[in-house]
Amino acid sequence: MQIQKNKMLTIASTLTLALGVAGAQTAPATTPAPATAPAPAVTAPAAAQVNTFKDVPAGHWAKDAVDLIVQKGLIQGFPDGTFRGNENLTRYQAALIFYRLLQSGALSSGSVTTTDTTTIANGMQEVATELASISSRVTDLETLTADQQTRIAALEAQIATLNAAGTTDNTALTARIDALETAVRNIPAGATGPAGPQGPAGTAANTTAIEARLAALEARVATQPATTTSTSTTTNTTTNPSTIVIGDTTTTAATTASNAGRLYVGANYNYSLSNTRGSYGAVVGTTQAIGPVGAQVSVDYEPVNGTINADATATLHLNAGGNLSPYAGLGFGLTSSKTRSAADSSVAATTGSSTDYSVGGLVGVDYRFTDSLGVYAEAQGRYYITNNGIGTGLQGTKPGFGSSAKAGLKFFF
Repeated sequence: MQIQKNKMLTIASTLTLALGVAGAQTAPATTPAPATAPAPAVTAPAAAQVNTFKDVPAGHWAKDAVDLIVQKGLIQGFPDGTFRGNENLTRYQAALIFYRLLQSGALSSGSVTTTDTTTIANGMQEVATELASISSRVTDLETLTADQQTRIAALEAQIATLNAAGTTDNTALTARIDALETAVRNIPAGATGPAGPQGPAGTAANTTAIEARLAALEARVATQPATTTSTSTTTNTTTNPSTIVIGDTTTTAATTASNAGRLYVGANYNYSLSNTRGSYGAVVGTTQAIGPVGAQVSVDYEPVNGTINADATATLHLNAGGNLSPYAGLGFGLTSSKTRSAADSSVAATTGSSTDYSVGGLVGVDYRFTDSLGVYAEAQGRYYITNNGIGTGLQGTKPGFGSSAKAGLKFFF
């Protein structure tokens, strides 16, 4: 960066000297030369003989200066007829210009007129803004380069410290290196001067040294031992309650029971405490029909005297944890049995049947072996609103209470 800055300043200085020499050669001498005075060693071509460069058109802001230094023989341009004003001035080209200036003998004449001084000042004013912009860009780039070098040195020191400790955060370090490379590639460009024709491509900036250092850093990061993720996993699980764990998990019996199917069917043996007789039955239901409230329908058949009991019950299942699930319910029922005998209320009549109605409640518990199979036990109490048949198990014909107990299997799905 400093070399480019020096080149631009050299161009400005050369233009200034050229303009000054031009003024010295064109200004009248304080003492007229004799008519027989010898001619200068190098004769400047007349203004009419000035070559017109293809890349310095009429109206160009530097055309007068270019024509003047060409007229004085300091710069001749390139063989292809171009001036290439946007190219950097090499040390060889600067040496050639000064050689021609010395050979011309113009430096021996020290006469500079006011017009010459004005011309020089105007020329410097033309390039002052561009030189200031270039100087500002160079200063910014030098500052940025120094900052990048400081950051790289700090990064190397941090890596050395992590190596000594035996651990490193590869992800964070790689991200910082990527950010550093992006910053180097995106060094901002400053303001530019007047655009001229595109000259031959220049030499790219030498970034070999910094690329080598970055490659060395990346290689050192790649050789570091990989860290485990157990700490990170534990932290995320603790601080983020919405974390979802994917994989095999161990479920308890309570979880299995609570997530099992809602519908069920079952078979049972029922024993009536009112008439001390047994019956066989079936049940079908759901643990959740409307919200947490379920429904159950059961039918029992007593083969001894052909009694049939049917009940419809609304149930509420409680999750007690584990494999057990207690429940309770309220409902109504009907009992179809033979009509009582007029002579003895506990004996069936010869012909005829009666249907008695009842309301009642029940309590029970399910015990599940698996998601789909379990056993249950249930106790039921009924209040018979009518008492016309022997199936109620009550004496006489008045309404009354009856009770029963049952146990059986349930299949859930």
